[in-house]
Amino acid sequence: MSRWRTLSQSLFGLLLFLLLASHAAANGGPFTWLPLPLPTAVSGQSWQIGVLALLPILVAGSWWLADRPARFCWEETAVTLPLAAFSLLVLLRLTPTTAHLAVMVALGWFITLFLVNHPGWQAKWLWRVLAAVLLVQSGVAVAQFLLQRELGLVWLGEPTLDLLVEGTSVAERDGQNWLRAYGLNSHPNQLGLLLTSLILLVWPQQAGAKTRLWRGLFWLALAAGFAGLLVSLSRSAWLALGVGGLVLAWPRGTTAARSWRELVVPTAVLLAGLLLFALLYGDLMASRLVALDSPLESRSLWERQRDWGIALRLVGERPFLGTGPGQYLAAAQAVDPAAVTVHNVPLLMAAELGLPGLVLWLAFWLWPLGRYGRSPAHRGATAVWLALIVMALVHPEPTLFLPKGAVLWGIAAAQWPGGAA
Repeated sequence: MSRWRTLSQSLFGLLLFLLLASHAAANGGPFTWLPLPLPTAVSGQSWQIGVLALLPILVAGSWWLADRPARFCWEETAVTLPLAAFSLLVLLRLTPTTAHLAVMVALGWFITLFLVNHPGWQAKWLWRVLAAVLLVQSGVAVAQFLLQRELGLVWLGEPTLDLLVEGTSVAERDGQNWLRAYGLNSHPNQLGLLLTSLILLVWPQQAGAKTRLWRGLFWLALAAGFAGLLVSLSRSAWLALGVGGLVLAWPRGTTAARSWRELVVPTAVLLAGLLLFALLYGDLMASRLVALDSPLESRSLWERQRDWGIALRLVGERPFLGTGPGQYLAAAQAVDPAAVTVHNVPLLMAAELGLPGLVLWLAFWLWPLGRYGRSPAHRGATAVWLALIVMALVHPEPTLFLPKGAVLWGIAAAQWPGGAA
């Protein structure tokens, strides 16, 4: 292996770890360290871009020097064709104030294409990078939950968490607010999205943990990921993990016996953790799963219904053009100043890009599933794809317009045929 290929793969692993294990905030996060001088048009928006933001350029440069580019593979057509059409539609609708969304879409493409063109690295090292992210994010999340405060990791993008500040995500316990874990993310549901996706990506890789060290990392990462997922108190993430887990637990053909062996121990770890959490915090779980008529939950549900109504109104007013990518919130708040981003990605795509955007987004979701989703050989890809869809039906985070959403869709897309062998 050439030194350039080794360099590109090492830098890509570092980039992927930093993207997933930290939070890109205006005042913190690794990608704001050692800020670069920016044009006034950008710096005037309070953005800070640090030297680590140059990592994708270094990865691409060393990748080109390694292959020059003698060999380049595209992802499976069922993925790339609808995604390319959707990306083109987004690019055609961008304005100077939303041009940064092109970077997010490009990031998703970059992650997918790098993994597709480095199947050996993906098979051997991807799960190890994701396992390290599980340990970091879950460790921070569990500590936040137990201490009921942030850990002072603003340099990694940790948000300020104050139970007395409106907007901090909490659950109810004995009539008091109880902080839900954020990890190094903007919201507990984003933590749930991240951990669910990573667990389902790491889970099928047990056979790759061949030495004692890597087996230890595998089991520790899964256990930590389950713990972090529990303290996020994210109902949708729990449901998404259940859906993905059922796909992994549905082996067919000659792989059935092996699949069940690979499933039983992780399932036992999950159930043991769930039982322990229920014994210690059963009232918190009940407040999230059963007591939906409490003032806190009633308000949340009412806000979701309000935002659905606003989104449908915007789609009805501009069914073919939409508000434009990245313009939903401004349009929604013109209807109701209290509006927030609608918690449904297809509806958000319809509102921002019109019905053509919705059709292309659904094609990106459904074409790979229709072509490969029923094959037991692709149940790992199917599991994480369905989990992302479940989360996207009740949250706004799993889109190509946000960093973690773009990275997760990029990794998931690379799991279909055309990616790693």
